[in-house]
Amino acid sequence: MSEKILNQIICLTQYISKREYKEINQLETLCSLKDKTNLKLELDYKVGVAKNVNIGLKKINEYLYYVEDVLVAYLGISSFGGNNGEINGMTHPDFRRKGLFTKLFGLAIEECQKRDFNKILLLSDGKSKSGAFFIKSVCGKYDFSEYRMKLLNKGILENTNSINLRKAEKTDKREIARQNSVFFYGLEEGESFPEEEEIINIITYMIELNKVIIGKIRIEYSDNSAFVCGFGILPNFRGKGYGKQALKEVLRIINEENINDVELDVESKNNTALNLYKVCGFEEMSVMNYYRFSI
Repeated sequence: MSEKILNQIICLTQYISKREYKEINQLETLCSLKDKTNLKLELDYKVGVAKNVNIGLKKINEYLYYVEDVLVAYLGISSFGGNNGEINGMTHPDFRRKGLFTKLFGLAIEECQKRDFNKILLLSDGKSKSGAFFIKSVCGKYDFSEYRMKLLNKGILENTNSINLRKAEKTDKREIARQNSVFFYGLEEGESFPEEEEIINIITYMIELNKVIIGKIRIEYSDNSAFVCGFGILPNFRGKGYGKQALKEVLRIINEENINDVELDVESKNNTALNLYKVCGFEEMSVMNYYRFSI
């Protein structure tokens, strides 16, 4: 008896639509429950960015594999500047070991080559056997790990008088870019994340001390949850407790929105940040491993 030939379509796009966002979320939930792992797809950030740009097929970031109009595999490229790319994705458990994700990966690597990425990182949850197997098959080399941390103990979220948080404005774009070059790998001066201050569910705060900017921190809101990221204190102001004060103030702001689910990521070897987050009530929930891929 001959096997039925299924209708298969690969969709390539620069930004995900609301429908695609929903489909990817559903697939992510299914895979996470099946594998007991987490994914770092940056979907809410991507949707926020897409709302505030002129849509045009300039760079392909999203790769969706459909079988009979059902999304069964997804791969996304995230690029936050510095000519670096992060690749993460998933395949429906019933469609694994069929080469679907390998096809998407091949297309994504071609795109990365066109964009002359200096560094390509493949992401996988530390407990993901399928993720580790695939990365090993394409010769990915371990680079570093991040902890996903969750706020489990709020503590006292009082106002602080030492530092002030104000919402970033367009005039802060150059300063945000400069700080990104200080805090995050590969980001160069003159580059910044997309117009984050214009995105409704993403708010960047400039951290000020006596009206002098000493750092920044960002909140990404999604339904009844919040994600803290883009956080840094400039070198000359570190070790004075300002980071703790800024984080406490951000948690107070989030608490005023009646949001209880708060998470963040931190590099596993960054002991200073790890200790700060633990003191503020965060605990490690999972590990995300990053692997360097050489073209």
